[in-house]
Amino acid sequence: MNRSLLLSWRFLLRDWRSGELWLLMLSLLMAVSVSTSIAIFSERLQISLGRQVAEVMGADLVISSPRRLSEEVNQFIDSQPVETATVLEFPSVVMAKDEMQLVSAKAVTSNYPLRGHMRTADQPFEADEVAQDTPGKGEVWLEPRLFPLLGVEVGDTLILGEAEFKVARAITLETDRGSGFYSLSPRLMFSMDDLDETGIIQPGSRVYWKTLIAGEGDELTGFRSRVEPLLTDSEKLSLAEENREDLRSSVVLLKQFLGLGSIAAMLLAGIAVAMSSRRFAERRFDGIAVMRCMGAQQNQVMQVFIGELLWIAVLVSVPGVIIGWLLQAGAVKLLAGVLPAWLPEAGPMPMVVGGLTGIITLVGFGLAPLLRLREVTPLRVLRRELTPAAAGVWSVYGLSFISMLALLWYHTGQLLMTVGVILGVAAVILLITLAIKAGLARVQRRLSEQPVPMPWRLGLKRLVQEQGQTSAQLIAFTLTFMAMALVLLVRTDLLDRWQQQLPENTPNYFAVNIQPAEVKPFQNFLQSNGIDGTSLYPMVRGRLVEINGQPAKEAVSEEQRSHNSLNRELNMTWSDQPAPESEMVEGEWWQPGDTGEISIEMSIVEHLGINLGDELTFMIAGTEVNAEVTSIREVQWESFQPNFYMILPEASLKNSPATWLNSFYLPQQDRLVLNELVRQFPTISLLDMDAVISQVQVMLEQSILAVEAMLLALLLAGLLVLASAIEASLDTRLREGALIRSLGGSRKQLMIMQVGEFFIMGAFSGVIAVLGTELCSWWLNTQVFELSWQPAIWLWVTLPVASALLIGLSGWLGIRRVIRQSPGVVLKQQ
Repeated sequence: MNRSLLLSWRFLLRDWRSGELWLLMLSLLMAVSVSTSIAIFSERLQISLGRQVAEVMGADLVISSPRRLSEEVNQFIDSQPVETATVLEFPSVVMAKDEMQLVSAKAVTSNYPLRGHMRTADQPFEADEVAQDTPGKGEVWLEPRLFPLLGVEVGDTLILGEAEFKVARAITLETDRGSGFYSLSPRLMFSMDDLDETGIIQPGSRVYWKTLIAGEGDELTGFRSRVEPLLTDSEKLSLAEENREDLRSSVVLLKQFLGLGSIAAMLLAGIAVAMSSRRFAERRFDGIAVMRCMGAQQNQVMQVFIGELLWIAVLVSVPGVIIGWLLQAGAVKLLAGVLPAWLPEAGPMPMVVGGLTGIITLVGFGLAPLLRLREVTPLRVLRRELTPAAAGVWSVYGLSFISMLALLWYHTGQLLMTVGVILGVAAVILLITLAIKAGLARVQRRLSEQPVPMPWRLGLKRLVQEQGQTSAQLIAFTLTFMAMALVLLVRTDLLDRWQQQLPENTPNYFAVNIQPAEVKPFQNFLQSNGIDGTSLYPMVRGRLVEINGQPAKEAVSEEQRSHNSLNRELNMTWSDQPAPESEMVEGEWWQPGDTGEISIEMSIVEHLGINLGDELTFMIAGTEVNAEVTSIREVQWESFQPNFYMILPEASLKNSPATWLNSFYLPQQDRLVLNELVRQFPTISLLDMDAVISQVQVMLEQSILAVEAMLLALLLAGLLVLASAIEASLDTRLREGALIRSLGGSRKQLMIMQVGEFFIMGAFSGVIAVLGTELCSWWLNTQVFELSWQPAIWLWVTLPVASALLIGLSGWLGIRRVIRQSPGVVLKQQ
């Protein structure tokens, strides 16, 4: 074996000096560098976006409970390499001068928040800035709407429990508040050090403890798995991405798209390696025949050339990983103004896997063409037209698909997407194989029956006679255009989804707890101040008590009993029209005047196992309300529009006590009008969503940037595939061109024949690529990305034309050597 490796090294040096390996090594270098750069950039961006989601929650993990954590849990947390902060929330009454007001009091430790930041202002509803600290000893920070409700200003004093506090600032952004629209009471924040002095917290008090936890990815994964068994049923652990439904969708879609881009890029790199390996093998038929005449055995021959490929893989992998790292570092540097300010370094695994990608890609795509070398016989020395038969379809493509499936599954972490794309590729290859057998046979019959201009006739005959090479080139061309078109289509759908998610003037304020008698005056106030508000939505609070006649917690599994919907009152609404911000998944909407029906949001259905036709019983203000599930909806929580888990007919809830909800958009310069709004409607709770919306907008801009960068990488990969496919047939074209020229053919005729052949293959591959793209696009949109799908009619026209022009132009650039080469020189070399 050592002798074979040494001989392989000598062959490698010889082929390198002769220029035989540049295309294969360039293809392999692209496979390693592209996969490495995408893997590193994806990991860094995903960690950063996850951190941004965590900034909106104030931590990476949150453990919430109605009481302090047990000593066992606290000891475990203290022993872990994580940072913690403690928050206590509770309802209370605050007094200032002659005014009293119910507030949501919040005590925080000095290191709150662990992720993100708070923003405060010197005066309510004025310009704010990032807070570098938390409330000091004897200080309170108030939500802006509390100032007019209590009639206080900055510097005044108020009483909370048994302690007196000085009003220091106005809170404009609170990181861990905003995950729901229904925290009604205005906020008052003070230091945890002052908690005992207030004397408020007594045994049996209604309080809400939160332990905020921050750490790095690997640390958090291990921490979460070990701390969860220690928690009781009343203690809930939440992950940032799981807790923010309005942000999670964008992050998940971006991860899925980066996974798709990785599949497409690596597929293109693999095709380039396969085409280069095919040429590498064919140019060694004569040398192997001589080796066989000198007594070399089949296994010895294979060991030498497989060893040469392994040397190539090892030598290319290291610089490929370095180039991949430099590519992503350069992209981060150039895009520093639009990427997240905090972009963490990736771990070593993407670089390790990037290096292994070279070896796996070369084995998966490059080994199959080398199988033909085993079939080279000594007789080829005398009969050079004796070409070894191609290996069977399964031996050629089976190893490629298995290796790439495993590799892509690792890169994307999404088996469903990977299998869908691989099956689509397999369908395209099968379609091309069948089409070539049927189509070329038909072309051959037509050529014998109808006159065709000589240059075109020669080109078409070559396609018929070289079916193996034609099939390989068509597969390469088709998969190249299919990969780029598929990513482009999904990219367009994603951009449309993201742009619709946050249209201009997205509501940035929610007015909650509007009393029935205040609905009309509130609408008049908005109208008189030129504020465009949405329709008002009634809100009714009720608890789910029975499912199909059984107590709710007995009707579900033990795991489902801890779901939030069974442990608190739910916010419901009534409407006789389908919700505009949701999509009907199953069932039908009721008619006005109907009763006893309910529409449920999809996530509740999945968590509780509820189906159409189930009977649900709610306890609303001491009265039982029964309803049959007649429809299931999927809500776009990221739309920042009022959304509800439960919707019933108006006739079912019109007699139930209700408050109303409204959302509206208010520009920054008009915020002072909120002072008057709070004075006129002191019982209304006003929620500022500007900070959350700004966070989502930044994330969407960065997601769009990542999508565009992926398209550029795929374009470069596609161009290399085209070069590999054209270069793979160059030797045959040189011989044919020399013969045609020596028999009197002109350069013009030769050019028409060669370029016409590429135009025909381009148009044909474009048509097949459209079919494969539509198939994969339907699968990905409906099964993976959960987007709407419709046929891309424009693609059926543009892609065949574009592919014909691009491959025709690429073919012309690639075969100029065939046209210019002297026939005598070529024939002497043969």
